Order: sequence, then C-alpha cells, then structure tokens
Amino acid sequence: MHSKTHKLLRLKHFYSMRLIYPLLFLLFLYNACSREKEIIAVAYRPVAEGRCNADTTNAYHYLLPGHQAGNLPLLIILDSGGDGLLAVHKVATAVSRIPCVVIGSDLVRNNFPGYVLAIDMLIEDACQKFPVTKEQVYIAGFSGGARMAFEYARYHPVKGVLMCGAGPTVKSFRELPCPVYMIAGTTDFNFAEMYYNPWKTSGQHNFLADYFKGSHEWPPADKLMEGLLFLIGRSVQGGESLLKLESDELTEDADSLIAMDETLLAVKAAEKAHIFNPNNKAARKLFEKIRTNRKYVRNMLAIESDLALENKINQAYSQASVEQDSIWWTREIRQLSIEITNNSGDRKDHFLRIKGFLGILFYSQLNTLIRSQSDSPQIVQLLAAYRMAEPENPDVYYAYAMYAWKQGDEQLSRKYLKMSLALGFRDTVKLESDFPAAVLHEIVSQEFAKAIH
Repeated sequence: MHSKTHKLLRLKHFYSMRLIYPLLFLLFLYNACSREKEIIAVAYRPVAEGRCNADTTNAYHYLLPGHQAGNLPLLIILDSGGDGLLAVHKVATAVSRIPCVVIGSDLVRNNFPGYVLAIDMLIEDACQKFPVTKEQVYIAGFSGGARMAFEYARYHPVKGVLMCGAGPTVKSFRELPCPVYMIAGTTDFNFAEMYYNPWKTSGQHNFLADYFKGSHEWPPADKLMEGLLFLIGRSVQGGESLLKLESDELTEDADSLIAMDETLLAVKAAEKAHIFNPNNKAARKLFEKIRTNRKYVRNMLAIESDLALENKINQAYSQASVEQDSIWWTREIRQLSIEITNNSGDRKDHFLRIKGFLGILFYSQLNTLIRSQSDSPQIVQLLAAYRMAEPENPDVYYAYAMYAWKQGDEQLSRKYLKMSLALGFRDTVKLESDFPAAVLHEIVSQEFAKAIH
C-alpha cells in the first residue's frame, strides 16, 4: 500500500510539472513581450530643411517624429564640415526607437567663431517651432564639432554631450559639466583622448567611452544608438526597457568578443551592459571575469603602453615637421607602412593611429603655412610627405592647389583642384574663400556648382 501511494504521488508530481513548465514558459514570453511593447519604433517624418527666424543664414536640417504627445528631448548635431543633412542622416537609424527632435546645423563647422551664438539661436528657434524645451537639450558632434559641443556644454545648461572622434579638454573625466558619452575608432588619431581603463574607475560616473573598428569617422549607427541611450534613455518613454534589452545583447556580444580575442571591445561591451542595467548580474560577473584574467589584463596594459609611446612619437614628429626634409619623411613613412603590414590586432591599430596623426599634422601645418607664410621652403617638403602618407586624401591635392595658386601658377593649381574634387573634396565654404568664382564654375561639375551658389 505504501509503495502504491508513493508511486501515485510521483505520478501526480510528474503531471503537475508538465503543466507548470509550459505555464512558466508562457509567463516568460508574456514578460518579454510586455517589455517589447514598451519599446515602440518612432515614426519620423522625412528630413526637412529649416532656417532660424532671427537669422536666415543659420540654416539646418531636422528630423521630427510624426505623432508624439508632450515635449521631446532636443538633439543638436554639429558636423565638422557644417553638413547638417549628413549629420541628421548619420543619427536617423540611431534614434529610430528614441523619440526626439534632431537638428543638424548647416552653419556651424570647424573653426566657426560664432558657434556659441549659432547654437543658442538653434535652440531658441527649435523651442518656437517644435515640441521641445530648453530643459532637455543634448548636443552631439563629430571631430571639431564634438569639441564645440563640449565647450558649449561647459558654460550652458545641457543635459548631455555625445562626442565622436574627439575627447573633452579636461585633466580628468571627473571634471565634466554634464554626462558625456565618447566614441572613437580604434585607429583614430584622437583615440587617446577618449581612452580610460574601466577597471580603474569606481562607483557611478557620468561618462562612458566606446570604440569601434575604424578610423577618424562618424561611428556606426549601433554605436550612436548606445551613446544616445546612455544620455537620453532614462528620460523617454520605453527607454528603461530598451536599456535592459540592450544590456542583454551587449552581454552576449561581450562573450563573442572574448572568443574572438578582442579584449578591448569585450571589456567595453561588458562595461556598457552593466551600466545600462546595474541589475544585470551576468554582465557584472562577466566584467569581473575579464578583469581578473591575466591574459586580458596584459592585453589592456599593452594598449596603454602603446598609447604612452604614441604620445612621445607624436611630439617628436611635431618637432620634425618644422625641421626635416621630404627624404627624411620618406624613410619614416616607409618604415611605418612596414610596421602596419607586419602587425595585426591592437598592435596594428597602434601604428595606424601614428600614421593618422601624421596626416592631421601635415594638414594643420600646411594650412597655416600656405595661408600665412606661402614663401616658406618647408611647404614643399611637407607637401611631398603628406602625399606619401595619404595619397588618396583629397585634402592633399587641395593643399597643392592652394600652394600653386599662391605661387601664381594658375594652370597647375587648376590641375590639382580637379584632382581634389575627383577624390571627393566638397568643402564649399573653403572653395569659395580660396578661389575665384570664375575658376570654380569652370572646374566643378554643374551639380556641384549649384551647391556653391
């Protein structure tokens, strides 16, 4: 009798479990679906053009949700070349589930002296025309645009800054005026400005850096989306749920990146996963696992050692740019190219960053010398070095065209200007400033000529 009773109890337990497991699974699906329902794709209208009422030269492109109740965050974007349309297109996918009003400035660009007043005017204009307030302003930018975005935030009420391709000008990230999210390519010459070791920071902080496989360029849409989530996510509908989902995905990414021996990107994925959702125990556990692994620690220390060496090399190259001739630079650039070819992974990125620095060094030096000291003999040496370092860069041939024009060789200047345009040079402001309209209309295509005037 006792045996029969025990058997009946086991059967009863078995059948009850068969009922409970499907119920638990359905409950899991319900919770997941409920969380997904909170995250609604934002239906944005097509990108449109606008001009500030107070000054019609302050033009912009903007992205506006079709139907959204209440006020929205305002995101001002500054492209280094003053291309508001490009800037808006770059973040369009990134904000597909983050409701906000996006404005890309067509006026503010690198070295634009009136950027503070221009941004003030954009915010005022947006508050008059769109469902936004001054209490929810965020600013993003690329390269010089990122620097202007940060400098503006230092002295004006801004909720957060997204810096791409450039880091903040502070001695410590603890000195930031508001939350700042930084993104850089692993071969970006400004990478060091945005690097920190996440294992050496503690507690809650209002900054986060992320990296991607690339150079000095706008980051991919998924990286931009994560940056905007960090800054805006907790202030918009469905943002908390989106942060949790992203945290889960980043935890899986970190595991995959570890398997691929991508230590830096794995560390960042685990760090983001934990910060996006502090209750994600798997992310925290993974982050600690990486932190205590000797191999991964060595990999991170190697990156930091490379960055310290880069700083010394870049200082030496800066000095050499005013002293050495093109023959010396030829040897240096050839050796650098050999190192890039013979290395891989983080070590290759190290040499690519140095080469990228050379490009911006030559660009800056030539831009100054050609405009203010066009008779300097160092210009010819730097032009040759610049061309060897970046033979496909349109800025190289634009520098050649400017120098030839300054020397009175109009025919040679036209030749190099055509080469620059063929490679993609599209800075209409510089063109109009440096060359007569008659020359431009003769050289540029009909479509591009319309953009100039």
